[in-house]
Amino acid sequence: MFLTRTPAAIAAAIPADAAESNVIGFADFSGGQVITPAAWDAAAIAFKVCSTPDGTFVPLRDQTGALVEITGIVANAAAAYPLPDELFGSLYFKLWSETAGVDTNQTAARALTVTLKG
Repeated sequence: MFLTRTPAAIAAAIPADAAESNVIGFADFSGGQVITPAAWDAAAIAFKVCSTPDGTFVPLRDQTGALVEITGIVANAAAAYPLPDELFGSLYFKLWSETAGVDTNQTAARALTVTLKG
């Protein structure tokens, strides 16, 4: 049997005055990146996960209880950031704009891209 690496680019949208993106299916993938837009209100990107696409999403934490997040997002510059290894076991996730575990609503709609590889 051969391992197939099928890539995908998924649109992740965070609406204006909101902090969470649409659901992203991750079951067939093992890694990827988040590409942020140039316009981004200062916040980290953390992850909310669930075992079903329409269930209750909860914050992803590491073994110490710390939020799994991408920090240091550069404002006013589009950039790509690797998805953290802790996300690997997730079936579905949402991108979560947050600061210290509290929603940071984006002041305008934000279009992000999640690139995934199997």
